[in-house]
Amino acid sequence: MATAKTLAFVSVGAILAASSVVAVAQSNSPFASKKPKAWEVQSSQTQTGQPQPAAPQTQTGTPYQYKAPVTYSAPQQNQQQPYLAPEQLPQPAPQYQAPPQYQASQYQAPTGGAVYQLPSSNARPVATQTAPIGHYPGRQPTYTPPSQNNYSRSGVFNQGIYATPQPTPPVTSQPQPVYAGAQYGAPATSRTAARPSWADRMGFTNLQTRISGSATAGVAAVKRSGADTKAETIVDLDLRVEVSAITDGGLEYGAGLRARAQRDKYRRGFGGRVGDCPVTNLNCVSALVGADTRPVKGHTGQFYTDGPADVKENELALEGAYLFLRSSYGDVVVGRDDGAAYLFSLGAPSLVAVGGSNSGVDYTGLDSVKTTNDASGFAEKITYTSPRLLGDNVGVGVQIGLSYAPNARACGVNYCVRKNATGANDIFAPEITDIIEAGVSFDRTFASGMSVELTGTYAHGSEKTGNPVFTSLSTWGAGLEFKYADFVFGSSYLNSNNGFAGDGDYTAYDAGLTWQPSRLGFSASYGHAKDGIARLKSDQGVFAISYDFGKFRLGTGVQYIRRKTPSDTGLGIVSLSEDATALFIEGGVKF
Repeated sequence: MATAKTLAFVSVGAILAASSVVAVAQSNSPFASKKPKAWEVQSSQTQTGQPQPAAPQTQTGTPYQYKAPVTYSAPQQNQQQPYLAPEQLPQPAPQYQAPPQYQASQYQAPTGGAVYQLPSSNARPVATQTAPIGHYPGRQPTYTPPSQNNYSRSGVFNQGIYATPQPTPPVTSQPQPVYAGAQYGAPATSRTAARPSWADRMGFTNLQTRISGSATAGVAAVKRSGADTKAETIVDLDLRVEVSAITDGGLEYGAGLRARAQRDKYRRGFGGRVGDCPVTNLNCVSALVGADTRPVKGHTGQFYTDGPADVKENELALEGAYLFLRSSYGDVVVGRDDGAAYLFSLGAPSLVAVGGSNSGVDYTGLDSVKTTNDASGFAEKITYTSPRLLGDNVGVGVQIGLSYAPNARACGVNYCVRKNATGANDIFAPEITDIIEAGVSFDRTFASGMSVELTGTYAHGSEKTGNPVFTSLSTWGAGLEFKYADFVFGSSYLNSNNGFAGDGDYTAYDAGLTWQPSRLGFSASYGHAKDGIARLKSDQGVFAISYDFGKFRLGTGVQYIRRKTPSDTGLGIVSLSEDATALFIEGGVKF
């Protein structure tokens, strides 16, 4: 029994010795035992790090009795030591001495913390931080604060980079270096930097040139009533160039030019002669100018029923020459350009050059529908358009525009208003001056992705000739457009008194739908118009298919127009029907 007790005692001692080594290796664990270790109860050793004198190696008296000596085989590394009886075993607690390979730098704080180091003998006093009990053997660790170089430019602290504390260098009065803005994100300036030149302040060092426009060419087989089928060709080129300077404050100012060229056999601006209603017939509209009775045309419709035909196969015109200023407070344009009422006009959408209204070209020569409010065309004016307002606050964006034009005289491809000629048979029209235009737009985009825009336009101008058949111009319009996924639907309306004192209003409306799920697209549109001066009624429609090759678009479709115009039969004025059908193919590019 004694032998068994002796073996058990020795075994327990060996296990405790091995456990002490394991405890050292696992001392960083937050779950380490809180029981004080042997080295933690030796206050002198904890403070000085020097081993204390060992206790006597013998002790009188022992609680254990042995009946017979037992030979014990010590481990290999302890074979040089003889076996000691239990009463000869040392009684004081064993003294711990860290192996040489354990350096203070190996003991770290829990993950994410700072690195703890033992101070060197010549280190300056530094702030200390006590480690959790049972985590760090030996003395209390000393914490070394990080140097400034341990921080990156982005403000993120580089953990784990700690050097041995060094004496603080003496403070000098040397000036701090100036760091480049490109490296540290600060402006690359210094106290001695030169002030920006007048060219910098005016934005001349930040010039931009923009070129935009479109080009379209098409051919069509046209069948007109009372005539054989003919091939018609159209070419349309619209080019705009702007040069601007942008200041550091965000202002953009510059100048722009717009030129347009077109070949269209039956067209010179919108309108022209329709039907046959001579001024000698009292049922036809005419004006007495001095001693002459002259045919009349309205300002908006530009249709008339007697006199020379106003057509020209080829046209080249300067439709824009202006100065502009653009800012976060809105845009201001001065010069030859479109007015506010035109800018805020909507119409039936179309994927090709022709449509139910507002067509840029005309294969048939009978196009009579427009819903754009072009009271002043591109005549010289001053125009202001505001930025989109209130969209973030009330959910509905609002934009307004205002413009003023001294007169409406300008002649181009789709708009042509000239000063009245003095010939006895020349067309007589109101001369509109002091034109004020206004436009407003409301738009909303819903959570479903559908967007809606509603616009309204108004224009007013004074009449200059003083002829009693004319009056001040008043014209207004409205437009509505829905967009959802690949669909676009639009409709608009225009009403104008044509500057005529009698019953000579021009009214028009349209509707159209486009669907373009990919490069392939489809469009259909319809338009109707009525002109009281020319006694004109017109209905027209277009159906087309298009396909996109990058910026280039190829389209084909059919354009159909039917209208009624006055005709003098000698017995009275009757309505004559005219119709035309064009099967066309065209190609165009926008840039």
